[in-house]
Amino acid sequence: MVSVRVTKQLDLTPNMGWGGMSWKDSFVTITFPSKVIFTSASLLLLLVHMGIFGGDLYHFTVTQKFDLMSFHGTTVLLVSHVMSFYWALLATFYTLEANDKVLRGFALTSLVMNFTLFVGRFCLDYLTIEYREEIY
Repeated sequence: MVSVRVTKQLDLTPNMGWGGMSWKDSFVTITFPSKVIFTSASLLLLLVHMGIFGGDLYHFTVTQKFDLMSFHGTTVLLVSHVMSFYWALLATFYTLEANDKVLRGFALTSLVMNFTLFVGRFCLDYLTIEYREEIY
């Protein structure tokens, strides 16, 4: 899953400081496979979007205080929904090529839930369009 690569510089150069050590000598580089990064990023954005959607749904149905809803950030929310859906789609493509069934399940779940939440957000914005205060 995680690969660790240690790089060392073996030749002596005039740039070396005290004791022959350079700042470039031993760096540890941790790299994660792209399928893990895309899956975890889309799941993280999914959790953020679910929290915002839950708050908006609560204010729309229970309290009916429409000024507390996230109308001012609709464009940013929809763009981040599309970005999260795209990352979930990329993660699904990458995991379909691999033989990791657990990660494939997470990626497909993230894809379906991101799409469902995007459709739910779109429907909620359509239902609440008459409660918006538009300022031009």
